[in-house]
Amino acid sequence: MEGAAGSTSAGAVPSGAAQHLAKLENHFPIAGKTLLDIGCGTGDFMRLAITHGADAHGLEVDPDTIQRAIAAGCDPARLSLGDGMSLPFDHGAFDLVSFVFSFHHVPADVHEAMLGEAARVLRPGGHLVAFEPRPFGMMTEVIKLIEDETKVRTTAQATLDSPPAPFETIASGEYELQRVFADFDTFLTAIVNVDKKRAEQAERDDIRQETRKRFEELGMEAADGGHVMIQPSVYYLLRRD
Repeated sequence: MEGAAGSTSAGAVPSGAAQHLAKLENHFPIAGKTLLDIGCGTGDFMRLAITHGADAHGLEVDPDTIQRAIAAGCDPARLSLGDGMSLPFDHGAFDLVSFVFSFHHVPADVHEAMLGEAARVLRPGGHLVAFEPRPFGMMTEVIKLIEDETKVRTTAQATLDSPPAPFETIASGEYELQRVFADFDTFLTAIVNVDKKRAEQAERDDIRQETRKRFEELGMEAADGGHVMIQPSVYYLLRRD
């Protein structure tokens, strides 16, 4: 079936958090585990993890995003403000640390230091999972004029492909993340909320119009309305020695 913008329609789509968690639980059930989500955003993954039986906490660098997470239903007591380089938790406090589309926002020169701090708060034998968008695909092409993340994603994934000690890779895999947006304005707001530095580019009329064109041409119609955007993605499950 062809959509109004000439794009294919899609059936019902689970939330992004649910798609990520399904990949993780194929290898590592989280019920009864302590979890720290670094770069938790509005807390979607953290809240879902709690419903699956995890004792989940989140760290976020932006105070405004923390407030949006609370408004979305996160317990403020489970949220901490920080950049991840000095985690406000004891040694061995967690069974699992997660980065959900957040590791590529870490500057390349501190990748190893960030992973070292994650290792510190993991118990021996604990796990780290990172979900990352590939530097290509539908959604990447739509946002590229606002921010081209090709280099930072490629660099982050190179680090995760060969993680430093004390981590070893125990599983990884490719998948296609699907996200539904009610309309272009909702999509644009979501993209800017990830990183406020994107706002200046997003407000330029020429970039906004070309981004809208790509959104309408490349996106698929959702079964219950809105547009589905597809992002090729990869997950890495690491174990701490």
